[in-house]
Amino acid sequence: MNRKNVTSTDVARRAGVSQSTVSMILNKKYNVSFSRETILRVEEAARELGYSMERKQKKPRIQMLGTIFVLCPNLTNPYYFSLLQGIEKTAKKNRYDVFLCNTGRDYGTEEKYLKKIEKLNPSGIIFTFTPSFPELVREISGKIPVILIGEKDAVRGIDMVELNSERMGKILAEHLLKLGHRKVAFLSTPLTQRQSARRARIRGFCRAFEEAGYRESVYVRSLPEEMDVMFQEVDMEYKTGYELASSLVMEIPDITAVAGTNDMVALGIRDALLDRHYRIPEDISVLGCDNLLFSGLRGIDLTTVEHFTPKKGENACEILLKKIEGRKQNRDKSSQGMIYHIEYEPRLILRGSTSYPRQL
Repeated sequence: MNRKNVTSTDVARRAGVSQSTVSMILNKKYNVSFSRETILRVEEAARELGYSMERKQKKPRIQMLGTIFVLCPNLTNPYYFSLLQGIEKTAKKNRYDVFLCNTGRDYGTEEKYLKKIEKLNPSGIIFTFTPSFPELVREISGKIPVILIGEKDAVRGIDMVELNSERMGKILAEHLLKLGHRKVAFLSTPLTQRQSARRARIRGFCRAFEEAGYRESVYVRSLPEEMDVMFQEVDMEYKTGYELASSLVMEIPDITAVAGTNDMVALGIRDALLDRHYRIPEDISVLGCDNLLFSGLRGIDLTTVEHFTPKKGENACEILLKKIEGRKQNRDKSSQGMIYHIEYEPRLILRGSTSYPRQL
């Protein structure tokens, strides 16, 4: 191997550890504890390959001061625009520029952005979703302030504006139970391991029906996991609701209520039912989650759950600015030691798309 081209990835491969572990050990930045054996193995692999952190660190470091990078999984759901609106409003007020990175839910793209952003050394980073590389994000947070808008307890050791998606799912279920619904469905976009919010909403929904003694009458349907990367298409979430609802009513014609994992899915459910001449809510109730702007428009009138999306964006940026200011004032220890966690209590927005179940 040409020693001039040796990278930390090569060292990681030789030592049998992750690239971020190599970086932390050779930089002497132990955000987590490593065994003596692991440290020695990494150092030995670096020596054998001729890899030198000192040589790597000689390059002058770019600094994009006054810049915040925001990572977003897609630009097809208005939910993310609401978050961005809150982030940008606060950033502009404090004279910071915002750069948007759309990962397209692709692991490789996300990792590439993270590594490039780390080299650019901006003032801060905001994740609008749960990162796929939490260990790498924790490493970066030791050098650049990072804030996460994501599922509660999804990543430890990072400042967060938390989503309580399990509570959101429970709110939807409790509303249907109070109305008297017993045979219901929950339709979702793909339930991949990294989509913790989707899985949490379903968990809360099903748990409420289970506690009421009706778990067996809850039907959960989702797209295959491999379709998650297709969600760059503008109408994919809407199509998910439409297609799943279309097949659902053929399979289970006596269903009385259908919930979508978000408002976009719920709108697809609504249109599929209307196209098949079901009345909403007289025949089937429909409800979603996120309280998007057009969910409350006349003619749609969707019952949903509000969890204050723009405000979460504002809070995320405010926390980030506090962390940035702390480092500017050379108060690194206090700013890094304090972990911020903010959570809003979601609430039901009752509209005209839900009612009592039809008599079967």
